[in-house]
Amino acid sequence: MKTVAMAAGILLALTPVAPASAASSGTFLPVRYLSTGSIETNAVAVADVTGDGRPDILAGLGPADNTETSALLVFAQRADRTYGAPTRIAGHSTYYDVRLAAGDVDGDGRTDVAMATSKGVDVFYQRGGKLTAPVLVPGPTDDVAIADINADGRRDLVVSAGIGRVRIHHQTTAKTFPASVTLSAPVPDVTVVDQVFVADFNGDGRLDVAQAFGAGAWVRLRQANGSYAAATSYQAPSYLTQAAAVGDVTGDKKADLVLSSSRNQPDAAVNVFAQQAGGLSRTPTVYPAYDCPAGLAIGDLTGDGRADLVAAHASWLATTVFLQQTTRRLGAYTVNPIDGVGNQPDALAIADVTGDGKPDILSVAYTKLAILQQR
Repeated sequence: MKTVAMAAGILLALTPVAPASAASSGTFLPVRYLSTGSIETNAVAVADVTGDGRPDILAGLGPADNTETSALLVFAQRADRTYGAPTRIAGHSTYYDVRLAAGDVDGDGRTDVAMATSKGVDVFYQRGGKLTAPVLVPGPTDDVAIADINADGRRDLVVSAGIGRVRIHHQTTAKTFPASVTLSAPVPDVTVVDQVFVADFNGDGRLDVAQAFGAGAWVRLRQANGSYAAATSYQAPSYLTQAAAVGDVTGDKKADLVLSSSRNQPDAAVNVFAQQAGGLSRTPTVYPAYDCPAGLAIGDLTGDGRADLVAAHASWLATTVFLQQTTRRLGAYTVNPIDGVGNQPDALAIADVTGDGKPDILSVAYTKLAILQQR
């Protein structure tokens, strides 16, 4: 998951997206693909994990038919801005999907990767221009975020440990990750998927924890004494929430929560719970969406300083783009065809992977990664 945080009043991303050029339009060329060779391509992320200053593309692979382990694919960007065959690094999991987060885990100034798996979090440290074999932080894990949540100068691992449970692994001075804190919240019995987010949801300068699940999301605010307040629940008008994202989609430099309503039109929607004084609004702003939004990502596509929203649509062969307007609202969506889109919540990334100064959209597309290059 992309972890967001508030620092000095500015919304920051641990995996930052380069600003778009002034000529960015928010429209895209026909899709291109990178083959992963696996039907279990679950997640995509972009980060410089080779230390050369160029963005590399990461794909998380779940175990195929329980016959192999999970893996991380690294498509290293070459000097001519193209991508060759990937490097495959085996993980520890032998079943279930994986999720990805990128950030400087050990504080050495280099970007590392955390992969959530059924066995725990695989941490791939960057050493000597490449990622190492993973170190396992054990414990069942559905999703992972990287953040210094207790403000001690060390990045921690915040993991979704099942519906209604988030486990926080505070990093020690020895760079280990014991299970330090477990947060829970009441949730409905029937859910589809869960995601974890770390952000300042009430503007007090402290990082809070959110978990999205199949019927909504809950947030627990971190208190001044280090404890967490009781959970506050947020529910989309439709009970089927396939994905969530956190970012400033209202133009006030505060973290908002976005939940999908994964229905067919006219009930398909994205729901923005805007941050207000003291926390998120309990009533969302609802934007009509293309059918069955299944993955969400937030980033400034056009270079106007406003964060835009991208949605992936499983089984509908498309991604859609909602550009943020000067009114601080999202505009009507535009559709971009893709040959097959994954239904995973971690199936999207926004980054300039073509070297033209304009952020592109990457999407999981079953056995491929789709690249939509901005015009």
